[in-house]
Order: sequence, then structure tokens, then C-alpha cells
Amino acid sequence: MDGDKRREKILEEILSSPKPLTGTYFSKLFDVSRQVIVQDIALLRAAGHDIIATPQGYMHPSGLEKRHRRTIACIHTLDQMKDELLTIVDLGGKVLDVVVEHPVYGEFKGQLMVSSRKDVAEFVEKMEKAGAEPLSALTEGVHIHTIEAEDEEILDLIEWKLAKKGLLLSEE
Repeated sequence: MDGDKRREKILEEILSSPKPLTGTYFSKLFDVSRQVIVQDIALLRAAGHDIIATPQGYMHPSGLEKRHRRTIACIHTLDQMKDELLTIVDLGGKVLDVVVEHPVYGEFKGQLMVSSRKDVAEFVEKMEKAGAEPLSALTEGVHIHTIEAEDEEILDLIEWKLAKKGLLLSEE
């Protein structure tokens, strides 16, 4: 199968899937390396297709549920990252992304799409296996999350709990 046909099939799969699809899934499906899939996704994006890369795989924004969203500013150490994420998901929230402001490069944004304890465990495990630091390491722990939940009351509860734990950035 040539590259154009493969990219067409990748796009069809992403658009029709209710969940993210991994690069490994595509590399096995088309019997190519994962790097070829990464390049295919880059070419699809360059052609104007809106594809989101999450820790769980590639997806189209149309697959995102329409729920209540809020942006929160957080600050914590690396050791507190897991507690922050678990607090949010245990109260019924989903962490969509993380954003940091770099003094030279500007805004860095990473898609997280973390909504369960399992997602948190997998995310933390991937970070540890890769020896990677969170984006907030660039900003002494300061970062922003977009979170979503079923209703505003859940978002209020999440903010209250994070503030009580000292994980929210305050104006003090």
C-alpha cells in the first residue's frame, strides 16, 4: 500500500473511532514502523486535518465529549504530580491538557486526556520509563490544566480539594 492510501486509511480509522488509536496499532495494521506512522500523522496535520496526539493515542476532536470545562493554575513538585491527577479523576474530572509558559519559546501544551486511575498510572509509568520530566519542570512547577466534568459543582469540588492540598497557584 502506498503512503497516500495508508494516510487515507489512517484518517478514516481516526475519524470513525470512539477512542484514541495508538501509533503501535497503526504500525501493526499497516506493517510499517511506528516512525512511519508518526510521519504520516505529521503529513495529515500539515494537510489541515485536526488530529490530537494524546498519551492514549491519536484522535479527532469530534470524539471529545461536550462537558463543562475550566482552566486551573497549579503549582507543585514532581512528587505531587500523581496526587494532583488522582485528586481530579477521583472526583469525576478529566485532565485534558497541561500548559506551561516558557520565557523564550512561549506556550508549550501537552494533551493528557487523563480520566481514570488507570490513565494516571499509565501516564506516570510512561514518564518514569522514559526518564521524562513533566512540562512543569520548565516553570518551577507552575502550569495550567484544562479540566472537564459533568457539571460545575464537580469542577468547584475539584478546585476546592486541590486548593486544600496546596496544589493550586494562589495570588498570595
